[in-house]
Amino acid sequence: MALLVGGLVVGIYLPGLHGNFFFDDIPNILTAEAIHLDSLSFESVSTALLSGRSGPLGRPIAQFSFALNYFFSGLSPLAFKATNLAIHLLCGCLVFVLALKLFSSQYLKQNPEQPYIASVALTAAWLLHPIQLLPVLHVVQRMTSLSALFLLAALLLHIHGRDKHNSAWLLLAWFVFWPLSVLSKESGLLFPAFALAWELIIRRAKEGQLDTFSRGFSALTALGTVAIVAYMLSPNGQWLWAAGYNLREFSLGERLMTEGRILWFYLGLIFLPQLENFGLFHDDISLSTGLLTPWTTLSSLAGLFGLAVVAWKTRRQAPLVSLGITWFLVGHSMESTVLPLEIAHEHRNYLPLLGPLFPLAWFLSRLIEKHGSRKTLGITCVLAIISYITFVTALRADQFGEEVRRTQIEAQHHRKSSRTQFDAGRALSNLPEASSSSSPTYAFARAHFELAYELDSNAKIPLLALINLNCKANLAIEELWVEELGRRLSNTPFAPGDQTVLYAAKELSLGNTLCLDRLDVDSLFTAAFSNPTTSLNAQATMRSWHADYLWLHEKDLQAARESLAKSLKLVPGNPSNQLKWAQLLLLSEEREEAKRLLIALRNAKLSSEERKTRKELLFTFGVTEH
Repeated sequence: MALLVGGLVVGIYLPGLHGNFFFDDIPNILTAEAIHLDSLSFESVSTALLSGRSGPLGRPIAQFSFALNYFFSGLSPLAFKATNLAIHLLCGCLVFVLALKLFSSQYLKQNPEQPYIASVALTAAWLLHPIQLLPVLHVVQRMTSLSALFLLAALLLHIHGRDKHNSAWLLLAWFVFWPLSVLSKESGLLFPAFALAWELIIRRAKEGQLDTFSRGFSALTALGTVAIVAYMLSPNGQWLWAAGYNLREFSLGERLMTEGRILWFYLGLIFLPQLENFGLFHDDISLSTGLLTPWTTLSSLAGLFGLAVVAWKTRRQAPLVSLGITWFLVGHSMESTVLPLEIAHEHRNYLPLLGPLFPLAWFLSRLIEKHGSRKTLGITCVLAIISYITFVTALRADQFGEEVRRTQIEAQHHRKSSRTQFDAGRALSNLPEASSSSSPTYAFARAHFELAYELDSNAKIPLLALINLNCKANLAIEELWVEELGRRLSNTPFAPGDQTVLYAAKELSLGNTLCLDRLDVDSLFTAAFSNPTTSLNAQATMRSWHADYLWLHEKDLQAARESLAKSLKLVPGNPSNQLKWAQLLLLSEEREEAKRLLIALRNAKLSSEERKTRKELLFTFGVTEH
């Protein structure tokens, strides 16, 4: 049976494995030189481990997995996505073992085969559900699935250690697999909450009472929660969440109100998955600006409170129902509450999906236990559910197998999503036909870009894309686009991804595909520098890019040095910029200073390409290193 389910999962996802990198894959994999390992030396491996910029911990385990993928297969999207699929299947194995443990202890003792049947059905639904697609086919979301893999392993070891009264398994769970989960993605921090839910609901229902360990664990978790909340509310903890709202178009209160509706949106995707409702982006969901704006806000929050009440009421009579509700709410307690993250993303349901499946599988198993029409109904429901979700996932996987097909279908399904419209325009603009102004490809790409910047008054990249599109088609640039882009760079919240606009402007200029003169390019950089919401690190990075433009495109070494000096003043210890400074010193004939700096960078954390550049520069001085 396991081979059958595994083979079905592989067959369903196979078309999607041939798709390309997209969205966050670009900065995290394609242009992330630190993970482009050319050897497994201590220096290169440690650089890869410490190269992550996602989350406060850098997610080194996930970064190392990307680096290993590159070392063995280069930048092959197929290899990266096949690795994701393998992790998904491993997670499925752990889900099966967890489900079997839960079903074996609750209500299914009359027929020894029932726990196995229920566990297989639940695992198949979890593996094949279309909401699980992005952690497989969006490569960077391996962070989510890898963290889930280690969390599930930790939870199983915790359960096994508690059942067998063996502290060695508990130590392995808490001091090996839990850290691995956290270092893959910060959502692994939720492991104690999942373990506590099992202790207070499942184990208590089985044993009839809480033992000393459970009471101590509960008290410790409560104290830890209070400490975390106190830290987050303190001035020292504000960096975790408060400052991030300066870069968002919503406040903390608006996010909390909106997330009530989002959780019901997720439940709708889980219980009634329709292809048109799924998507890489969900920025077409309106914000809740008040409890009655929109009117579903208050009812959604009340509904979540009602679910919590049901979980409490059913903890003794129907523990799996209680656990399912608790699991779903715990799974979203980090990414769907106070943190200033984007409003909605499907991959956040990778582990929480188990919550709704627990009571559903339990209910259907109880039907199958019966005789006659009820048993027939139960079997029919299971087969219908598995068949339907498999069909929808197959459609999505095929859609993700080709970039233009993926983006155009999603653009049709999400007409009011600025980011989806931009994505569709970008895919079309990369086609050769887009360079002809008389081509339908050009017209469609332009329409997508125009809609993208009209839908979102803060969006910046669609305007640069319009400029570049006309450059490639040898058409005049509309002055409105340049002026509006400059205005948005200086006056609208400077989101974390907005600095890529300047990177793209620099790269397009170096590739001679951006037909803006120096005055326009300089004005765009200046606008970004003047934005009060631009962080110091972002300013330093963008000034370094501006130096690249001035040096390599305009051949103005003096202006490049001035820009790079400002970057180094903001972040003095950046080794990449120090290497760049050494190159500029060499070009300015300041050879001794350049040599001194290159030698000082011997132990700096540089990418493999940067280390190669440094060695080549030192060689010009007759200095060789081994």
